[in-house]
Amino acid sequence: MQRRHFLTGSLATAWTRLGATIPTRPGLPALIPYPQKVQWTSEAFACSTFAVEAPAEAGFAAAELVSALGTTGAKQRAGAPKIVLRFSDVSGAGKIGAGEAYELDVAAKRIAITAPNPSGLLYGVATLRQLIFRGAHGPAVAGCRITDWPAFAWRGFMHDVGRNYQDMALLRRFIDVMARYKMNVFHFHLADGPGYRIECRVHPELNAPSSYQATRHPGKFYTYAEINEFIAYCRQRNIMIVPEIDMPGHSEYFNRAFGFDMQDERGVKIVADVLNEFMDHVDTPFLHLGSDEVDVRNPHFMDRMAGLVRARGRQVMAWRPGNPPSDKFVSQIWSYGPELDALPGIPIVDSRNNYINHVDPFQAPVRLLNMATAGQAEGNGVAWGGILCHWPDLNVSEVMNIYRQSPVFPSLLAAAENYWRGHMPHNPQYWAKLPETGTSEHARYAEFEARMLSHRDKFFNDWPFPYLKQTGIPWKLIGPFDHKGDLAAQFSPELEILPSYVMDGKTYRWTDAVGATIAVNHFKYEGWRPGTQRGTVYALTYVRAPREMTVGFWIGFNGPSRSNRRQQPNPQQGEWSTVGSKIWVNDRAIAPPVWKQPGPVADFVETPLVDEDYFYRPPTQVTLKAGWNKILIKAPKADDTWTWQFTCVPVRVDGDRVREVKELRFSANPGA
Repeated sequence: MQRRHFLTGSLATAWTRLGATIPTRPGLPALIPYPQKVQWTSEAFACSTFAVEAPAEAGFAAAELVSALGTTGAKQRAGAPKIVLRFSDVSGAGKIGAGEAYELDVAAKRIAITAPNPSGLLYGVATLRQLIFRGAHGPAVAGCRITDWPAFAWRGFMHDVGRNYQDMALLRRFIDVMARYKMNVFHFHLADGPGYRIECRVHPELNAPSSYQATRHPGKFYTYAEINEFIAYCRQRNIMIVPEIDMPGHSEYFNRAFGFDMQDERGVKIVADVLNEFMDHVDTPFLHLGSDEVDVRNPHFMDRMAGLVRARGRQVMAWRPGNPPSDKFVSQIWSYGPELDALPGIPIVDSRNNYINHVDPFQAPVRLLNMATAGQAEGNGVAWGGILCHWPDLNVSEVMNIYRQSPVFPSLLAAAENYWRGHMPHNPQYWAKLPETGTSEHARYAEFEARMLSHRDKFFNDWPFPYLKQTGIPWKLIGPFDHKGDLAAQFSPELEILPSYVMDGKTYRWTDAVGATIAVNHFKYEGWRPGTQRGTVYALTYVRAPREMTVGFWIGFNGPSRSNRRQQPNPQQGEWSTVGSKIWVNDRAIAPPVWKQPGPVADFVETPLVDEDYFYRPPTQVTLKAGWNKILIKAPKADDTWTWQFTCVPVRVDGDRVREVKELRFSANPGA
């Protein structure tokens, strides 16, 4: 069978050349995703008062425009300078993105947004929102001429509400964020092992509290009316819902309800009843049937269900790898391998290596900006786009921990940039670390980071956003020294800092690294010591304080996945980790937190995380002296541990808001 191969090395270089350089002049508005074509002008549209001229078909775009300006205190007034929304084709837009393209022209006396469809008008308004600034005489919109369109047709995000239920009010808030970053697909994972979150009239046993895992919101589900209201809310914002009813695996709730599983012939009939009722009440163009991570005993199950769905006029989606239908489906790929190359006639949606519940907050956006979606510069008839997935498998003690304990919004902004702009380089060497200082890839990421931080401060004061500037934090690394299985073994850098050390006939020298989280080596991707599996590494940097001050630091070692705690048991009291990690500031050991759940937990899936990782626990308070302060970190690794990394960065925390400690500056060579 002929297959289409993705992610070839020859294309990666070409994509780098294709991507246009983004201007970095100080004072320019921070736009995410950055438009395909921008010409900045010196004009500005003063919008303390404004008038809107729009056709009735503009619909929600006009309402969103008034809302965006209203947040600044601007008022509509007859005879005021006009903002005009109008329908027309956009010349120069890419073939895939032409239907969602827009032009935005901001002059001193008039703003015009032109698009062929209401979706383009809405995206023009989303960009205008980001152009608003506070001028000398009130709110104003920065002058520019923009022509913009998406590189990929599908730009999505997936929430798993089967495991951890979220109410509709919270989901609508999230959809508002998606829309403002031009994301247009919401993958709604509605059923998983803990529960079936959809009303079911034909088999109400599925909604009985006894069918749900007792620790996971038993009896909580969405009525058909709620789902349809949500679909309408999303459609208004140009977001298509793709509901997923995972089958035949990930369905323990079904076994609890009926005493047998979906692949049993009795189960096949019940699933068909359930799907037909769902499609009777909910009309979406796609229905995702899952299919992954299951022991297949009924080889005809997926084809029967897919045939039923297609007969009702829906297109079928399924996971690969998995047990998808034999043909006529959209393939959502979640892993790499030659067996996952695109099949003839089977479109793909890319969800590879972007499960944000597995990723450290400082690694997630770097990875997403160094991945070529579906292996392509831009979408085509096979490569439809990407869906960023969030699988917080672990039970959460409160619903907002879904957002606090994973880097949801730093990841979403990076994904929005990737899916809209396209032409991303494919750099697997940066999936667990920042690009090296001084390289063009580091400069590219630093430019995006500056825009992302501007958005964090301007638009995310009501959401957790666990990210700080990290491109200015240099380190020196040395090792790994062979600890021969003794994780407490001391090596020379603990005693004296020298340019190099000789041990067992081998010379060790310091090398450069950069970032808030330093992966010595990732279990799957390259870190700063690729190929190493064990030993003890030391990291050194210096931070300059203008005066003696006590500062909060995010400090962490080898943090656990929010999916299945696959790292290791929690550390015991008095330990930073289970492998003997340590940190000294000015040669004084910094004590770890007093852990709320020290040591192994009885049920590592149902016991919620509380303070296991640095970004959802109170910062560690560190006293710095005036001048340069030495920070030395010891990071051993045992053979049976998953990640090998540490995080160290100063932070100011106010509730869910985090900010840099701007008085401090870093250097790995303070005497140079």
